[in-house]
Amino acid sequence: MDAKGRIYIRTLGCPKNEADSAALVRHLERAGWVVVDDVDSAEAEIINTCGFVETTKLESLEAIWAGVSRKERAGSETRKLIVTGCLAQRYPSQIVTQIPSLDAVVGFNRPDLVEQALATPASSGAPACWVEKPGTVYRDDSTAWAFDNDHPAPLSAYIKIGDGCDNACRFCAIPLIRGSLRSRSQKSILAEIETLVEHGTREIILVSQDTTSWGADCADGSELSGLLREINAISGNFWIRVMYAHPAFLTLRQIVAFGDCEKIVPYLDMPMQHISDRMLRIMNRHTTRAQTQSTIDRLRRVRPDLALRTTFIVGHPGETKADFAELLSFAEDNAFERMGGFVYSAEDGTPAGRMKGQIPKTVARERLSRLTEAFDRWSADQSVDKIGRSIPCLLERSDKDGTWEGRTVHDAPEIDGRVTIASGMIDCPGLYDVTITAAYGVDLEGDVGNKPTATPIRPQAMAWEVA
Repeated sequence: MDAKGRIYIRTLGCPKNEADSAALVRHLERAGWVVVDDVDSAEAEIINTCGFVETTKLESLEAIWAGVSRKERAGSETRKLIVTGCLAQRYPSQIVTQIPSLDAVVGFNRPDLVEQALATPASSGAPACWVEKPGTVYRDDSTAWAFDNDHPAPLSAYIKIGDGCDNACRFCAIPLIRGSLRSRSQKSILAEIETLVEHGTREIILVSQDTTSWGADCADGSELSGLLREINAISGNFWIRVMYAHPAFLTLRQIVAFGDCEKIVPYLDMPMQHISDRMLRIMNRHTTRAQTQSTIDRLRRVRPDLALRTTFIVGHPGETKADFAELLSFAEDNAFERMGGFVYSAEDGTPAGRMKGQIPKTVARERLSRLTEAFDRWSADQSVDKIGRSIPCLLERSDKDGTWEGRTVHDAPEIDGRVTIASGMIDCPGLYDVTITAAYGVDLEGDVGNKPTATPIRPQAMAWEVA
């Protein structure tokens, strides 16, 4: 098939957007388009936007206007510019009105409409606007991978197992953007993972707005613990990493599966957002401090080597000095191995955005600074404790000097630490045992020795200890 043209895709926001962009790439390449890494060499630019909070909206708008400038320099009739993703889904009419030089605004999970926009001749009229109510997570043709020498399997892949959310957290705009919970079928998920692993993918990262609620909208009894066991049963040497677990809905059955499945890495991303019972009620988080602590304790009994990642929001409407002090103390007592913090952002259409007791940004930023400084202190100590230990790592790339870079089993892409290997016999990217030799905050240095090996992710689980 002759190439139809060169496309550059820029992805903004979270790993769920990364999964959407990967599906879009697969669809367009099968249709004959060539996806390139150099934006200036492309004949069309697609921007997959984020619209979750104010800062990401501004980042998306900056990316769009930069694309407009490139389009104008190249000639509006010779270069296409298409906007998709969360910002497009949430504000389609505003984008079309305010940025008329776009070619199209397309809602998410519709690669067929993006392809149609690419094939449609440029027009001097208003941009096409194809945004509809969220439907199927992925159409079947968007999940099929095709690999060859020019298109190898990714070493690490995000697998979106669902979309939308029914939790109705009062600060969150996701249900307004992504709609209600829609679980992807187990058959579709397993088929995609089997293809990836067969062709060399070594890390499967499960993502959704709330992975723990996967299957709750299905009538067949589908539930995350069963899915984890099915993925774990797939042949091959690979990791399973779980992101976006909700502390209110992480069940005992899921925790037991987390302990039983040897391919699941000792890492869990579980955003808690706050811990004061008062704030949890205000946020509508469906849990309490005591319940959350019980879940943490069970997880650590099942996986003593667990790296638990969480995120907290500071400055939410109604947060008092006492609420923040409780949050800071809780975080310090649990010494989470990985942690992120955010200043509350008032979002259009959310209950929290209309609440009284909005916290000044200066106060919220000061609280975030204190939380971040505390994390930096204890995480540095945790990293130093790893020196001399052998830790499974996924080594991903090397530079011209032979220095390799990757991640430990305790680190997710982009958001966590990195490990650098300056010496050792490493033939290709993959899973290796790395002896840690130095620590710099959450980043590490290590050595694989002259005979690099890759051991199982963990010893046999002892799930009976969960209770």
